[in-house]
Amino acid sequence: MHVTLILADTANANTVALKALLAQLEEAAGAGAVCVGNDLETFKAFGRLEEVEVVVPVVFAGGNPAILKELWPLCPKVRWVHSMAAGVDTLVPILKELPRGSEVPLTNAKGAFSRSLAEYAIAALLHFNKQVPRLQSNRASKTWDRFTMGELYGQTAGFIGFGDIAQNTAKLCKAFGMRVVAFRNTRGRSGDDLADEVYYASENTDAKKEVFRNSDFVICSLPGGEQTFHACGAAEFAAMKPSAVFVSMGRGSCVDEAALIEVLRGRKIAGAALDVFEKEPLAQDSPLWECENLLLSPHNADLTAGYMRLTWDVFMEKFKEFADPKFQGFSSTVDFSKGY
Repeated sequence: MHVTLILADTANANTVALKALLAQLEEAAGAGAVCVGNDLETFKAFGRLEEVEVVVPVVFAGGNPAILKELWPLCPKVRWVHSMAAGVDTLVPILKELPRGSEVPLTNAKGAFSRSLAEYAIAALLHFNKQVPRLQSNRASKTWDRFTMGELYGQTAGFIGFGDIAQNTAKLCKAFGMRVVAFRNTRGRSGDDLADEVYYASENTDAKKEVFRNSDFVICSLPGGEQTFHACGAAEFAAMKPSAVFVSMGRGSCVDEAALIEVLRGRKIAGAALDVFEKEPLAQDSPLWECENLLLSPHNADLTAGYMRLTWDVFMEKFKEFADPKFQGFSSTVDFSKGY
């Protein structure tokens, strides 16, 4: 029976929703005792740390991954760590410092929120393409302004990173008749057939800039980590068309906000849509609040009514895989060398 620890703040609203789903885990084949907590005292009181095989950090429910440093020596039988969030940029550095930490399989909620994020991206594209702010301003001023309306058909959507989120978005872009180009590190990954053209970093040092240069909309869904820090910066923004729009919905650390603010203020690009930021919540004195050509959302593009159920279903599928007597490893895990 697989004893499980869930790292979450019991007072957090998301934890309340999570607890309502725990019965499914407790009833699953192979499941053992489950303890939900966010401090060493709670887990010690549980009394079965030496039997723990599964650890589940839930950062969006206030779970503190740093507690793993104290828990790890007390849980010698851990065989699997699963992040309920898709992003693992705060978790990977901690695990890499622990004995066996980078040897224990780490999985995440990859795919759980791709559909909602794809919808957000399309909403952002249409926001600028149909000039929604202009329409709203015209209504407020009672101005009958029959300007020429744009359309997405025939426009180019460029993707920085082409994982599950980007591929779901690309499918919607294709439904609008858009051309799709993508930036990836290397060949041999699934999904290349969804793009009209793929630029590989391993084959062209300017591959990323080519996507920025040739796209009407640049969509970044890169995960956080050392390798992707400020992947979208001054050089990339300088390559964009003056009419182009930048969309960020991966991790805020992937974007050099100072460089983006400069091009937005200077109207060097048409606009940007940001759902993620370098520091969250966004500081009141951030210049981003003053950028009129910016669509800003508070990291809630994927915070739908079904958010908890979506990530829980991913976890349960993986738990069933793990609990199978024939289990020999997960088909997909986080690459510790990349951080995602």
